[in-house]
Amino acid sequence: MQPLSTILALLIGIAGWYYLFYSRAAEHLAAVESHRLNRLRVWLRRAGGLVLLLLAPVFFAGFHTVDPHDNPDAFVAVWVVVMLLLGVNVLLALVDVGLTWKLRRQRLAAARSDS
Repeated sequence: MQPLSTILALLIGIAGWYYLFYSRAAEHLAAVESHRLNRLRVWLRRAGGLVLLLLAPVFFAGFHTVDPHDNPDAFVAVWVVVMLLLGVNVLLALVDVGLTWKLRRQRLAAARSDS
């Protein structure tokens, strides 16, 4: 279990780093959606990257540094923080999906009006 949790924490950190600093996919939608919504989408994805970057060491700590038998309060606190960070990340992703649905509806409406 130790190597898998370490690898997962590392992958979470790498994904966060990528979304925070290198992901440009949301910026490519600037040509098809309003500037305000595009800035919001870019911000949402970067905020999600930051949350993932914060999640990685806390997740690692939950498996490797806090013993549930020696310090159960700290163990529970670490895992509550992990769950909160996961919840924040899911909320950010849901808002991004909502923006995508809105963009899709607008594009479909525009295509129908053109034909």
